Amino acid sequence: MGFLKMGRWVLVLALGLLGCSPSHKVLVLYDRPGSLKSGDRVIWENQTIGSVGEFQANPSGKTVVPLRVKPDFRQALTDQSRFLIQSDPDRPGNQSVKMILLGAGGKPLPDGAVVEGSTAFSYMIEKGSREAQSLPGLFQDGLDLLAKELSRLSEREWQRELERRIEAWTRELQRSGEEARRSFQREILPKLEKVVQDFLRRLKELGRELEGKPLEEKLERLKRTLQP
Repeated sequence: MGFLKMGRWVLVLALGLLGCSPSHKVLVLYDRPGSLKSGDRVIWENQTIGSVGEFQANPSGKTVVPLRVKPDFRQALTDQSRFLIQSDPDRPGNQSVKMILLGAGGKPLPDGAVVEGSTAFSYMIEKGSREAQSLPGLFQDGLDLLAKELSRLSEREWQRELERRIEAWTRELQRSGEEARRSFQREILPKLEKVVQDFLRRLKELGRELEGKPLEEKLERLKRTLQP
């Protein structure tokens, strides 16, 4: 009888340990996490899949935001996962990190993986780069989202965000066919040039026109990609 009791105790302990499996950690780098804080939720498909940990400093000047993801959802973490800071839909006044999958499949993210955080603007443009046929509409949506994010991003962060997107477009256009490049040149480039010129004009008014040189050079590199 004592042996049976011991067996039951071992079984209960084993089940308890399985239920307390350690969370899967992902370290997300953000330029500016805003009012996000430790304990805020991590959400995927309207489910709470984890929580935000204590922020850490990074030599690059970015903020490292650890995400503790529940074991049941670790399989959803892949190199297609994108992490956006947004208002918590169920907790007014709080922020959350929303995970979105850019595409199906993907390589699993190992425990402790370090990834770049996304913004609504960067996600829209990255997704649009993979779906060239919908780029014009997505680009306009992206501009609208970027305008809303100006309250959260500083001018320098906004410029870096735009530079990253121009670089991503340039790489995509180098792989794209002639039709996609023509569509980009006809429907997207004029809007992009206006955004860049307006920003450069603002920098000039502030006496900081030299800061806009990298952005200007990246735009010119993209335009060369469009040449036959």
